[in-house]
Amino acid sequence: MKMVSRIFKCPALGRLRLACLDDVPAIFELVNESMSMNFRINDSHNIVNLIENGILSVCQLDVNGSIVGFLCAREYPLIPSVHPVAWEEYVWTKYKAVELNARNTMFLHLLCWNQIYGRECVDSMLESIFMHDPYVHHVAMVKCMLDYPLLVPGQSRSEGSFRRVQAMERGIPGDQLPGLYVADRPEVCPRLRVRRAVEEDNDDIVPIIERFSTRLRELYGEFYISELISRHPESDRVLLVCEHKELAVGVMCLNTLINYEDLNESFELMPFAGLRKVDTLSIYHKYSAGDSAFSVSSAVSSGLLESASQFRRTSTESSAHYRGTKSRDESEEADASFDVTSILDDDDDDELEFDIVNIATDLLKLPKYLSYDALGKGPAESFLKIIEGSGRHAKKETTYDINLKKDRVKTLAGSNNGLSDGTNYSGTPNAFLLELFAMHPDYDERHGFDMLEAAYELFPNRDYCIVCLPSNHVSFPLLEHFTLVAPRTTRLKFVNQTLYVAHVNSVRGNMSIRPGEAFDVPALHNLLDHAPRAQALLDLFDSTLTSRTLQSYIMLSENQPIGMVVLGPLEDGTTIRVQYDLEPEPVRPGTDGSVLASVISPVLEPHRRWFMRELLRRSQYSTLFWICRLFAKGEANPGRNLMSLADCMVPVHPRISVPNIFKNKILDKILKDVATPFALWIIERPLCSMPKVYVNNSIIVVGASRTGLAFLESLFMGPTAKYLTFSNVTLVSEHGLPTITECLKAADTCVPREGRYNDRYLKSVPFYFYVDVISAIMVGIDRKNKCIHLKGGGVKYYDELVLTCGHQFQHPDYLTESLYLAKKIQKGEPCHRILMDNIQYKPDRVAAPRDLPDNVMLVNSLFEANMRLRILMRTITDFKEKPFCLSEDNQVIVYGDCIEAYSCVAALLELGISPNMIVFVEPFPPEDSNALRVNCFNNETVDERVQANLESLGIRIYRRCYLASWRQVDNRVEALHFMSSVYAIRLPCFALFYYGLKAIDVNAFKAINECGLVYDGGLVVGQNFETNDPAIYGAGTFTRYSRRLYASERLHRYYCSEDVGEALAKMFLLKLDPFVTNTDLGNDGGDNTHFGSSLFSFKVQDSHGSITSKSSTGTWRKWQPVAKYESPIVQTATLPGPLYYMKVRKPGRELPMAVQMCLPKQGHTLITDKRGNYFRLHLNSLHCIDAVSCLSTKPFSSDTLAQVYGKHEAFFNKLLFRFQRGDIDDLYEFFVRPWMSAMYEDSFSDLLHSINAQSVSTVYNLLRPKYASPEEISKSRVESSCSITKTCGFGQSDSPSDITFRSVIDKFISNTSSQMIAAAKKCTNKPRECGQSAALKTPAIGFWKSIGGDRIVISHIAKYLLKHSSTNPHYATPKNEFI
Repeated sequence: MKMVSRIFKCPALGRLRLACLDDVPAIFELVNESMSMNFRINDSHNIVNLIENGILSVCQLDVNGSIVGFLCAREYPLIPSVHPVAWEEYVWTKYKAVELNARNTMFLHLLCWNQIYGRECVDSMLESIFMHDPYVHHVAMVKCMLDYPLLVPGQSRSEGSFRRVQAMERGIPGDQLPGLYVADRPEVCPRLRVRRAVEEDNDDIVPIIERFSTRLRELYGEFYISELISRHPESDRVLLVCEHKELAVGVMCLNTLINYEDLNESFELMPFAGLRKVDTLSIYHKYSAGDSAFSVSSAVSSGLLESASQFRRTSTESSAHYRGTKSRDESEEADASFDVTSILDDDDDDELEFDIVNIATDLLKLPKYLSYDALGKGPAESFLKIIEGSGRHAKKETTYDINLKKDRVKTLAGSNNGLSDGTNYSGTPNAFLLELFAMHPDYDERHGFDMLEAAYELFPNRDYCIVCLPSNHVSFPLLEHFTLVAPRTTRLKFVNQTLYVAHVNSVRGNMSIRPGEAFDVPALHNLLDHAPRAQALLDLFDSTLTSRTLQSYIMLSENQPIGMVVLGPLEDGTTIRVQYDLEPEPVRPGTDGSVLASVISPVLEPHRRWFMRELLRRSQYSTLFWICRLFAKGEANPGRNLMSLADCMVPVHPRISVPNIFKNKILDKILKDVATPFALWIIERPLCSMPKVYVNNSIIVVGASRTGLAFLESLFMGPTAKYLTFSNVTLVSEHGLPTITECLKAADTCVPREGRYNDRYLKSVPFYFYVDVISAIMVGIDRKNKCIHLKGGGVKYYDELVLTCGHQFQHPDYLTESLYLAKKIQKGEPCHRILMDNIQYKPDRVAAPRDLPDNVMLVNSLFEANMRLRILMRTITDFKEKPFCLSEDNQVIVYGDCIEAYSCVAALLELGISPNMIVFVEPFPPEDSNALRVNCFNNETVDERVQANLESLGIRIYRRCYLASWRQVDNRVEALHFMSSVYAIRLPCFALFYYGLKAIDVNAFKAINECGLVYDGGLVVGQNFETNDPAIYGAGTFTRYSRRLYASERLHRYYCSEDVGEALAKMFLLKLDPFVTNTDLGNDGGDNTHFGSSLFSFKVQDSHGSITSKSSTGTWRKWQPVAKYESPIVQTATLPGPLYYMKVRKPGRELPMAVQMCLPKQGHTLITDKRGNYFRLHLNSLHCIDAVSCLSTKPFSSDTLAQVYGKHEAFFNKLLFRFQRGDIDDLYEFFVRPWMSAMYEDSFSDLLHSINAQSVSTVYNLLRPKYASPEEISKSRVESSCSITKTCGFGQSDSPSDITFRSVIDKFISNTSSQMIAAAKKCTNKPRECGQSAALKTPAIGFWKSIGGDRIVISHIAKYLLKHSSTNPHYATPKNEFI
């Protein structure tokens, strides 16, 4: 019998991606003995340490998604006896490898792969490093184990890309010393050949360009490339191509004809010397308080950029991938402008906080950059001269970094009085323009960097390359090497255009960093010549030379100082880690550092993250923090102290502040709030390798509602914050951000709190850092020109407009005629309006809102409450001696039937107004007979006690009265007229706090209706927040879904506003994130194969990156259900008495409590009322807490009690059983017991997640025959027949990561539920709620014991307690046997 061998072919290699901690088990299986010895991998904890602290950790996948290779690269070699700082000298001395340096070399700390793969897998991972960082030229590793020369014995070819470098040691043979193995870029990732284009390239180049746009061929014919080269040799344009196998695969068009004047008027080019040579430069600069002198880049990104307001939209279809700068003759003057009429001066000059010192980089002198000599390919002989100009010395006080120029209040107006004329430069042109760039789809666009390097050789006398793009253009890899230039606030010629600049030293120069020395002081004096408080920073630098804790570092380019950083230890690290979303402890004690000051030239900003990586290597810190307290100081300019390296760091979310309810002194020190709130940024080693990409779409958010704030916070602090920066986001709100510098306690009482956005939380989130906040009112929307009109004449252009206006309390005469007509139509009366097809039809015009009298107060935010109460106090003082002063005959009237009205009464009492001078008018029940007659608390007990408190205080109360009119003299209301069902009332009025109608603002309503957006009782939106205009989105309480969705029960107003805003941000990130592929969007176009070697993938699309221009195919445009949100609705308030009130309920439309209690399967209601402290707790049919109502005479922590929502009563030590037994008589006391502190922490949800994610694959395989369904058993038998596939590890069976503790329990429940239901139908005594069926309990207990449920839960709890014991003294230290 002849034997036939079966040949197995391994799956092909797939994509690469970054590694995560979930990959550790699969990676550890790839490590053999040789790899373990050479890289010192003893267990999986070593791999976890590498992923958490490595610079770049890459996983190679096959086509099935299985991990077949892994490498981890760091910034120093794996030689324990050599300090990471000293490796360069060591390698240069021992191995004579002088070509290796910190900028161009990375070292492998682990390289492993599946043995069935060879060099193909290794080279693929090495290529990913070279493509990921074009400045890396060498990837090296050190092998110290002489007995293991190969990582995979017998497979020397797998390491063929490495060359061995012998160590030089006298008296010892080189092969007996550790070997340095170096993989060079030309061996693994050779560059494409770059040359000038010729006529014959026309047929290759035109199809590449047409992939992005056919406009050029339509204008100039099929041979426009050939004609440009042959017929116009005198043209300033130069075409470069990169070729592979004698085929042009990429093209770049360069031009030296640039309109410098228009660019200088539109963009802040001062740090780039106006793109002119400084050796023949003359500067004439005029400063004004409203002009910002520097652009950087953005240390912030600039949400700080004040761009779009002055741009005029221009066509961008004439270029394939880039939009070139207009010529001088083609440029036009902008027809819209605005004026900054309120700018804050820099006060507090005597105050200096070193931890937030910023050097306004616009005031730095340009460093002495070395130009490149293209012929010699080295430094030129002459230095660039320092910019000198009398205009720079004309005024001592200047403005600050344009990217950080956030003024506390910015008001737009139509005029441009007082605006600066900018800076005029004259000198030799020093820039060339990148007009067009395109790559063949089969080649990675990151090869464009090779052409960019060659471009500088074509223009040896020019140092800058510039690119001008539409603001909604999607980012692409080449832009990572450019600096984003901030636009000016005035006289902008390019509507919604962005400018990028790249300096030759940034692309081809040598960067380095070293500790600061005493001889650097003169250079720093020169660098900081005109910086504000330069002497203070120099004094700080001097102190680092003798300090044992402070460290200073100098950043160099071509050995010339271009920046400085000062580091110090982080103070109160435990407190900061507890109050922000961070791990409770650092990696090692003393490894948390703080950036005290940072300065860097804008031209080197593409290398900021590399500089941060070097700081981590040279210092003892593993994590760097930056703290900024300026956002909490109302009179200080929030941008004045921001540092230049902040943009490469990641902002951190603050935790919700939880008071020390357990009265523990140690815990009190940890949880105590710092005196001034601060925003926090952080960076660790893995973040230093992430790209930093700008999204320049002009996004305007109208309305600082909770929905709008949640949208903004999720946009720039969401999961993409590590690599994505939104640089052109604007918030338009009447009062700006709802924060206050000095807030009255009564004002805080006056506004009930909903959601997380209190004053302290807002000051801890860096909104001003990323968002342009404009204090203005939107009065119109121009959909054709894509701009909004502001009250006062300002104009702001947008690419995407987000309306989150919300509802506010309005004027009593709000839309009187329109509301009256709507009521008549609702009653069935005919509508007599003229139809739109009638020639006499005229569109409806909404009347302008009426002005409020001086003594009529509308309170919709904490800012307005603080302002109105201060006005009231001043009015009481001013009218004290007048006949109509505040008295028992001329009282303060509060009108309304809502929680806000009761809080207002409490605030007036807090303010010191006597109860007999307050009148409370309650329009309850409502005039509409069809409306539900339910009190605002939806709880009769709470309502009765609040009403009793009002009466006991002596406040005059009028019930069932409705405001009819008022008598106004001059600009004050002297009397109010109320109507009841039986009589009329006239009340003298000193001041009126009106809480009647709550609706959308009249100006917003007018703008929405007159621009043609569909409004049907609210702004009509779809499932994805889109309106009938694809560039306008709506979210929040003022919206409603389209009627065709039949979703009237799921309107945004019925859910937590923060959830709605976060969902909107998630949709924006999905569409604007350039790393999201077409496959992720559900399109049929497939993934981007030309980025196959990349760890990230950019999106393939048209040259415009607007949301509205995305492909409408795929699941994105298919029908989707209306979103349903899960977060509870929490409302807290202080009521008259004072009484402290809180209500937590499940999301959705609220039913009256009387109706709820009549419905079946409502669970249990637990009520305690000890000493007048009412507490109502409701458990649903699953015994989970879904409603809490509290009314207490003593303050309590609402943030703490809100955490109990959604948890099962078993979490609280069998709460229901103990309550029914009578062990609990006061739920307030019960929920503040120390043993419950774990459940009130944000990290408790992480504990539950880790328990559910626990792998139980071994136990599952043993129990599968017993608890699996027959269908699963038969399926597993079919899969087991594929023995070869399973032996090789490439089968489709459940992976260990899929068999988790949660999934096993879910499968058990699903497989037994049908049996239990069938048994329950036959049983006469049917279980009514969960946990009451003995038939279900018995198998559940057996199953729990069989999978070791107690062991799994106890182990995770022990690890949790050990991890957080430093932040909570109530936690006991667990024994080792439980961990």
